[in-house]
Amino acid sequence: MKSCILIIISVFVVCSCAKDTILFEDNFEGHTLGNIPNKPWKKSGAGTVVIDTLKSFSGNKSVHFISGEGYKNRAFIGLDHIFPIAKNCYFGTMKMYVEEASPNGVHWTMLQSSGKVRGQNFSAEIRYGGQHQKHLMANYDTQGLKSDCWKHSQIKIPEKKWFTLKWMFDGDRNTMKLWLDGTIVEAITVKDYGEGCAFDEVNNKWIFPVFENVLMGWVDYQTGGGTRNVWIDDVVITTK
Repeated sequence: MKSCILIIISVFVVCSCAKDTILFEDNFEGHTLGNIPNKPWKKSGAGTVVIDTLKSFSGNKSVHFISGEGYKNRAFIGLDHIFPIAKNCYFGTMKMYVEEASPNGVHWTMLQSSGKVRGQNFSAEIRYGGQHQKHLMANYDTQGLKSDCWKHSQIKIPEKKWFTLKWMFDGDRNTMKLWLDGTIVEAITVKDYGEGCAFDEVNNKWIFPVFENVLMGWVDYQTGGGTRNVWIDDVVITTK
């Protein structure tokens, strides 16, 4: 019996990258209507985050985000209790409904992870959002060094309907990927480098951090874009 147990354990170790382990999931049905989502969720930004029944993908409830103009008025919820994650790599999925995306010229983020860069004196954030004509983009920014890097796509974010986002953040391989409704958005897959950076203090390289959190919601970095109404439902964080 002992030998069998050892064999099972060794197989698990070898195949752990291929095993889909759920680290966290939430359909928001257990949260109080009219309130901010309960722990372990944490709200950030001056925007509004509330559980409501105006829209939902499954069940009756979802999270409603109302963000305003500029970074201060962002509306995010985040998780940090499952981090750090083994091998510094994770996948996530969520259902999202965007009433109207930010107008042309406004840079926005809907999803990000951040943390300190191993062996360096700066922190980094990796993000998915968009900018030009509501097209999806990948974004990398740092604190302690100046960067603000980008990679654009020609795929527009859907509006006025539910859609599925899936993402993969691999910190040890400086790799990020995004899927929209099951199809990978190849143009914003990043491996080490994007298309350019506003500042060159990282030599244009996207050096990923040891992830300390995941945040989702909405932020417009510029003013003039008005108010965003976004709903999120059925969040799942996994190892694959």
